[in-house]
Amino acid sequence: MKYYSSLPEGNEMASMEPVRYFNLGIQQINEIVEWLKTTNEPVQPILVHLEVLLVLSKRYPQSAEDTLYRINLKEIKVVFLEWFERCGSKIPAKYRQEVKENGENIIKELEQYWVP
Repeated sequence: MKYYSSLPEGNEMASMEPVRYFNLGIQQINEIVEWLKTTNEPVQPILVHLEVLLVLSKRYPQSAEDTLYRINLKEIKVVFLEWFERCGSKIPAKYRQEVKENGENIIKELEQYWVP
């Protein structure tokens, strides 16, 4: 077994493991986006998934660059905002604006790791 560094991913067996998490996250995000297109539920899991990808992107920027091109952040933003327009009034007023702002901010921050 070959080692490249002392980091957790610093050996040939572990070096590709972060990509597996990106791939799983991307798969789940794509499924959630399809659900968000039609749901009238005032809840959504998309922001958590995007934030997890953001955290992973900060820790593993090369893996992010190698995988995030497969998600369409422009579409995700449009779908999220359409969902918010449809369902936002059902979110408690004290959280409503912050939910929207958090979504926009997470997407904007994630865009720096996304290369179409």
